[in-house]
Amino acid sequence: MNKTRRKFAEYWDRIIFIRMPSYATFKKMNKELVEHFNFLEWAFKRIVLPIIVFYALVGLVFEINLFGSIFLSLLIFFYSNLLPDVDVLFKKTNRKALDSLWYEKYSLLFFAPIIVYYVISGRQRPLYSISNRPFHNFRTVLVYGAFLFVVGSIFWMDALRRAMFPIFGMLGFSFHLIIDRKMYEDETPFNKTRGRRV
Repeated sequence: MNKTRRKFAEYWDRIIFIRMPSYATFKKMNKELVEHFNFLEWAFKRIVLPIIVFYALVGLVFEINLFGSIFLSLLIFFYSNLLPDVDVLFKKTNRKALDSLWYEKYSLLFFAPIIVYYVISGRQRPLYSISNRPFHNFRTVLVYGAFLFVVGSIFWMDALRRAMFPIFGMLGFSFHLIIDRKMYEDETPFNKTRGRRV
């Protein structure tokens, strides 16, 4: 396991990190991931698991098979918990003219795996933002929830299953923001450098 981590750290710092801000080293990103996982484990047992049980019981009462949508919603939950940190790809700027357009920013939010691939491969032009960490706010949670509701509506017609994607997705996203707010108060080295221009 340690050998794999070392190899991945080398890959990250030599290939991926060159396109990231100066604070996004593998060591710092790994530390943040561990802190998020610890809180996520606590939140899953006390908040997410009761919601899953509730949905399962409602499905049994109304004779609706919800297990497939519950599984997909759980994947969305874990993915959404990691998603806010994708805004490290934005380069900080004070020039309004350089600020990326709103649809460019939200394209990264909605289609992160595709955009990240293009960034790492060097085929995506740089994204800029006037604000630090533009996805670390409640407005983005709402926008992301609306996007997930649209996606859920494509898959399912009934309101019960339509609501699952935004509920689980917004929970995962919000839990990430809760942890980051605590980290800002702690003034850890990772956050002291977040405002650094790149």
